[in-house]
Amino acid sequence: MWIKNISLDSFRNYDKADVEFSKDINIFIGDNAQGKTNLLESLYYLANATSFKKIRDKDIISFDKERMSLEGIIRKDKYFKHVYINVDQNNKNIYVNEVKYERNKDLKALFSLVLFTPEDLLIIKEGPNLRRDLIDDIIISVDFSYKQIKKQYDKLIFQRNKLLKNQKSPYFEDQVGAFDKNLCRFGYRIYKKRAKITELIGRFANEYHDLLSEGKEDLKINYRPDIMATSQEDYYQKFIKSYDLDKKYQTTKAGIHKDEIEITINDKLIKNFGSQGQQRSAILNIKLAQVRLIREVTGDKSVILFDDVFSELDEKRSHFLLENLEGYQTIITATNTKSLDMVDKSSLRYINNGKIYQNL
Repeated sequence: MWIKNISLDSFRNYDKADVEFSKDINIFIGDNAQGKTNLLESLYYLANATSFKKIRDKDIISFDKERMSLEGIIRKDKYFKHVYINVDQNNKNIYVNEVKYERNKDLKALFSLVLFTPEDLLIIKEGPNLRRDLIDDIIISVDFSYKQIKKQYDKLIFQRNKLLKNQKSPYFEDQVGAFDKNLCRFGYRIYKKRAKITELIGRFANEYHDLLSEGKEDLKINYRPDIMATSQEDYYQKFIKSYDLDKKYQTTKAGIHKDEIEITINDKLIKNFGSQGQQRSAILNIKLAQVRLIREVTGDKSVILFDDVFSELDEKRSHFLLENLEGYQTIITATNTKSLDMVDKSSLRYINNGKIYQNL
């Protein structure tokens, strides 16, 4: 797929803007706080009807306006599709080819986006929840039904933990038992999916990293499940072993919400021992691996969104990244043209105070 254009009306700091995109590389240069990230956010919103910043819909409306709208044309398979979204203080409406869509997920089926922001480095540096989220997001990009499975699991964990804090309730044991059966049914499916996708992503990412490091570094992504099981029944039997601890601490101590994904270079955790350059390379190669996975599983080419990534990369890593994105629509924001010397200057545009210019 690729995005032909987008029109913004009262989106963030854009009063009105119309942007045409090349099917190849598109680069937008501007100082901080001029609207570069907002442009990528608008493309993400066009695809997902939600922001990647995890905010309320009404917060994307320009400060002094009551409503905002986005519309764009995308090419999906052999067909062009017109997407229109409007948001006011209370409502959101989604239309594709003038047909109203009631759910965000119906819209998402049209799009394949891979987003990288500087904050993605926290996936390496921070706690395991961000690495679990990364793997879950990658799974969803090739199997959207997984999102509902994970949602059901999270709901059950919340309800079970709430019940564990009220152990004097009637039929407590029976209620916990019912939760456990359902929780393990979803938990085992998530465990199997994570194991499979982590193995694939790890293999692809290591191939890219091997090329980038000229064979000097071995990147591995290791799935460390909290419960390793051969069947759903095996998962259940291992899960209930923590029941006494669960009652004592009034929370669920075992399950896929305790999984860890370890990212290593030459068998050392890059969270603790990797340089800044190694950490950046690792997460970028994981994103490249996701692009490849989507292509191999779905046959679709993703649209790649990079927010201010190249200012943090040296020339070697920048060139490597661009070379491996040839043939994909790539939309890049940057504060300058550093490390972008190999790019055709006709792909450059400039952003200043919510306005987009072909030339300075």
